[in-house]
Amino acid sequence: MRINRLALGLLIFLGFGSIALAAATSCEDEVGKKQAAVLVERCLQISPATHPPCNAQNPCPLIEDEIKRGCKFARETKGAVVPDFCN
Repeated sequence: MRINRLALGLLIFLGFGSIALAAATSCEDEVGKKQAAVLVERCLQISPATHPPCNAQNPCPLIEDEIKRGCKFARETKGAVVPDFCN
């Protein structure tokens, strides 16, 4: 019986997580394809991550946060080129 309760709890948890992800608006839907493409390009240019969230299907705040993180990293790295959009 304990295993069934655990499985049910996990399914409920995963179900609510899926609902939250489905409710998130893509950056393309939020600001349009052109502006989303600009954010994605900047994100790819500055992100130090090996698998950055630079995808127009992700929410804009996620992409923007990665750009901010990358800009901060570039400013703190000696000899790094900091793009104009970081200012």
